[in-house]
Amino acid sequence: MASNTPPQDAELVFIRAVVSKTGARLADVEKEISGLRRRLQQLEEERASLSKYQAQNNAVFSPLRRMPPEVLAEIFSWTLPSLFEATNRPKFDTKHSPWVLTHISSRWRAVALSTPSLW
Repeated sequence: MASNTPPQDAELVFIRAVVSKTGARLADVEKEISGLRRRLQQLEEERASLSKYQAQNNAVFSPLRRMPPEVLAEIFSWTLPSLFEATNRPKFDTKHSPWVLTHISSRWRAVALSTPSLW
């Protein structure tokens, strides 16, 4: 193998057997890699699903859920446009406060709608 001398007949038989076994092992390894890639994809999908589920459950512990409506209303009032901004914007621009606050959650909607100073 390390020289350019042609192999003898006995060496050729041995080398052919080695090449054949190596090819078969290479095919087995490729098949195993393919299976592992499929398994990795399944595990990554499961991880993403579990991560999303965990985030949804962790949301229960959010301090915003325990914030009194009066505090939320005060925070909401700070999101109102300034007088200058308000005069240069259409009255029913739903992309800005206070309209956008009503699309966050049912609780925020209730607080925003029950806060006359926002409107």
